[in-house]
Amino acid sequence: MLLVKKITNTIKLFIIVIFITFSLSLLIDFFLGKLILKSLDPYLSKTNFYERLIRIDHKFYHHTLRENIRYDKTPSFDNFYTLCTDNHGFKYKCGFKRDKNFEIAFLGDSFVEGVSLNYENTFVGIFEDKKNISVANLGVTSYAPNIYLSKVKYLLDNDYKFKHIIVFIDISDVFDDNTFYKLNDDFSISERKAKEKNLKRRKFLRYNFPLTNYYMFVIKMNSRLNKEVPPSNSEKPIFNERASKKAMWTYKSDGELDGYQGSITKTQDEMIFAMNKLYELLKKNNIKLSLAVYPWPQQLEFNDENSKHVNIWRSFCEKKCTKFINFFPYFFEEKKRTSYLEVYKKYYFWNDVHFNAEGNRVIAEKLLKEF
Repeated sequence: MLLVKKITNTIKLFIIVIFITFSLSLLIDFFLGKLILKSLDPYLSKTNFYERLIRIDHKFYHHTLRENIRYDKTPSFDNFYTLCTDNHGFKYKCGFKRDKNFEIAFLGDSFVEGVSLNYENTFVGIFEDKKNISVANLGVTSYAPNIYLSKVKYLLDNDYKFKHIIVFIDISDVFDDNTFYKLNDDFSISERKAKEKNLKRRKFLRYNFPLTNYYMFVIKMNSRLNKEVPPSNSEKPIFNERASKKAMWTYKSDGELDGYQGSITKTQDEMIFAMNKLYELLKKNNIKLSLAVYPWPQQLEFNDENSKHVNIWRSFCEKKCTKFINFFPYFFEEKKRTSYLEVYKKYYFWNDVHFNAEGNRVIAEKLLKEF
């Protein structure tokens, strides 16, 4: 009986110690978490888990990149690459500060950001180098038309100057605007189904307990990194399920698809509304607008050259755009001469939908001819 009592008391003491330790760690995190992370920044930037600290929330247009970063071990599709931003949080060459005046700005999602590639090897970086003019890369992973409008509105309201904005509309923009982003009356962005996602509570915890949020991210990412990845020597590329869902709306006839929230047609109308507002905003500020479209591998595989995606944005551009640049024909012409797999291997990262360095070079060459 005495032994049982001792064991019970030991367990209680252990629970109390754990509770006090956890409470103290949260207290330290609440008051000193941001300072601790800042002091650890030089070390964390050399790890595989720095991404959580550089892809940050934005109070107006949802998310962005942190300014003045250099991340040499950014995981890529084949190894690592260096991700740098300037003093505005725009992806750029490492160690540069610039003013707010730009000749041309490129706007889009991860394709424009140039994931898995150093800035110099992205089509934006190649274009800037050849043209020798001031260029802003406003693209960030998972952007879509609602954010395109919101970000440009914010930048113009904060004294940024552009002469020409070129928007690269992505295949995935329909999915992202359909499932994530809601445009508010003041052009700010909120998330769809924020209550169901407990977004308010999650943001409170993220902002007020940054250390805890970071090590939870590390645990999650470490678990993900240890999972099996599709083999790089497979006969055909193996796309993840989400990428396949994002691509299929262009070659499926259904108005509603599994994984989307309601009508795709309604989302397209909302996207066109946002882009019309962007056009009006740019016109008011004497800024030119151009649009570009390009195929994912799935469009090439399913012979989707005369794509809904192309037709929607070609129609939108009539009497609004300085240029409408359609990259579909280039890749389809090469496919006719060779094959889908040959084109895919040459221009895209294996098992992914993004352009590799050669794909970016091709995009840059056509842009240089157009401008």
